[in-house]
Amino acid sequence: MSLPNTKESLGEDLTRIGLQPGMTVMVHSSLRNVGYTVGGPVTVIRALLEALGPEGTLVMPAESPGVSDPADWNDARVREDWFETIRAHLPVFDPLTTATTMGAISEAFRTYPGTLRSNHPLVSVCANGPLAGDITEEHSLEFSEGRGTPFERLYDLDAQTLLLGVGFNRCTSLHYAESLVPQRRTTTHRYPMNVKGRRVWLESADMANDDGIHFPVVGKKFVAAESTPVCKVGEADSMLFSTRKLVDFAESYFARSLGKPVE
Repeated sequence: MSLPNTKESLGEDLTRIGLQPGMTVMVHSSLRNVGYTVGGPVTVIRALLEALGPEGTLVMPAESPGVSDPADWNDARVREDWFETIRAHLPVFDPLTTATTMGAISEAFRTYPGTLRSNHPLVSVCANGPLAGDITEEHSLEFSEGRGTPFERLYDLDAQTLLLGVGFNRCTSLHYAESLVPQRRTTTHRYPMNVKGRRVWLESADMANDDGIHFPVVGKKFVAAESTPVCKVGEADSMLFSTRKLVDFAESYFARSLGKPVE
């Protein structure tokens, strides 16, 4: 009979998968897939921070897509005749109080002591550790997963990526890789912001959703090319790999494949 996850058991699993002191690692996660954990999501965060040690830096996505035009929400509960009321009253992004929709672990990490958050209304990133300020300091409004963002900084730092019970459809570095090619798929986002003391609606170009078309394919090809092992962390199938290697591989894939039938 299996036992519940604890900080100690998760720490052993994280060491087994290859997490080492001093690493910088972006974690995409699902607490449900990790399984029942004594102490909940904070225990997962503590296990990650202990595995990385005081010289390591832990990074997680903190996206908040609800701070946007309701016409883009694809939420069946929200009626079209509500849109103008929502637009008039929707709170602007606040890095201290705006919740993330990236799961229980990411939401707990957002308020964890010492965590910093980048200042993007839709695609912010949280980090905790010696490089947290460096990673979160710059975040371009235009192409929020491209150059001038934490995702470029993670590439430059040769950070690791840990998929903790999730697939490549949740791996934001693939958006960064696609942003580097001329035929990248784009969209426009609208969101409210305070500008010189006034609440205004802004528009910016950004990467379009993949919708499961290319990201799982490029992820599968990358795992095969790199012989990336799948290991259990708790009950979750998980993978640890170089962010830079993934981006380089995916950039080449997108340069060849966008606009063509999926291989």
